[in-house]
Amino acid sequence: CDVNAIVRQVAGGAEARTAAIELRLDERLPAIDADGVALRRILENLVGNAVDSLDQASGTVALITEATPTGFRITVADTGRGMTEQELARAFDDFYTTREGGTGLGLSVVRRLVADMSGTLRVETEPGAGTRFIIELPAGGGAS
Repeated sequence: CDVNAIVRQVAGGAEARTAAIELRLDERLPAIDADGVALRRILENLVGNAVDSLDQASGTVALITEATPTGFRITVADTGRGMTEQELARAFDDFYTTREGGTGLGLSVVRRLVADMSGTLRVETEPGAGTRFIIELPAGGGAS
């Protein structure tokens, strides 16, 4: 699949939600043998959460792709409210949400899909300073 094309499509949908979206895409990324549908779901969940974390009037969501020696990295970073240690400890639990009307399933789905693709997921967050989700996937991760 074309990782950057999927990132651009998801970013386009997020821009419709009035968020400032910044793209920093590594144009050297080759087509990857990865599950494009799963990758889209991962990004839609992370970008949706990032947009929701922003103040109504301001904030930015950055989507960054980078080639790695064994595959690629995607970072979804926001300048939103960030998470406390307690929130982060529960963030991937089924049905845990801090958003009114949220299902609490988005991040648990993300974690499962990343694992299914033999990838890793890290989170860097600070209350008041935003959150970064860093996904590393192998070039041959998952089915095409």
